[in-house]
Amino acid sequence: MIMEKIKKTEGNTGADTMEDIKTDTPAAAEEITNEVSAPDAPADTPAAAVTITPWIHKVQYYETDQMQVVHHSNFIRWFEECRVHVLDEIGYGYDKLEAAGIMSPVLSIEAKIKISVRFGETVKIRAAIEKFDGIRLTLRYEVRRAEDDAVCCTGTTGHCFLGKDGRLISLKRKYPDIYETLCKFPTEFV
Repeated sequence: MIMEKIKKTEGNTGADTMEDIKTDTPAAAEEITNEVSAPDAPADTPAAAVTITPWIHKVQYYETDQMQVVHHSNFIRWFEECRVHVLDEIGYGYDKLEAAGIMSPVLSIEAKIKISVRFGETVKIRAAIEKFDGIRLTLRYEVRRAEDDAVCCTGTTGHCFLGKDGRLISLKRKYPDIYETLCKFPTEFV
């Protein structure tokens, strides 16, 4: 149902989209894909970047299989841990978003495991914005082994923003402070 609503808004001028986002145009959706400049500033004026620290995680025994290698499902959990961490860091943790009536379900997940991670190792997980249009958000993740900085896994999660009634919302219109903060979110791993 959510995906149908999102697909309905793509490439649409607003004639048959939901009431609270019906004036969004394709141009508005394209306005901030991976831009880090402030939404209302001239294109050559960079916004103050949001500083994000990596999420540090020590691999626990229960996260591994019999060979003491991390089970693939844990990378997805680590993506979520990192996402919760970075949202807290920018001042809009899930608790604040939900208190404001904003839900952000996961629509898609992808993980590509490059090298094994083992019990007892420590990893650094970073997140960056891949796409953001105020209605949809795609985050990229990178999991690196702390010991040698080797890339262990990369991935993405796709999200949308809903009101408590389950309808799509435009952060740009309804929550401009959150929108502007997300526009400053890094688009590259730092």
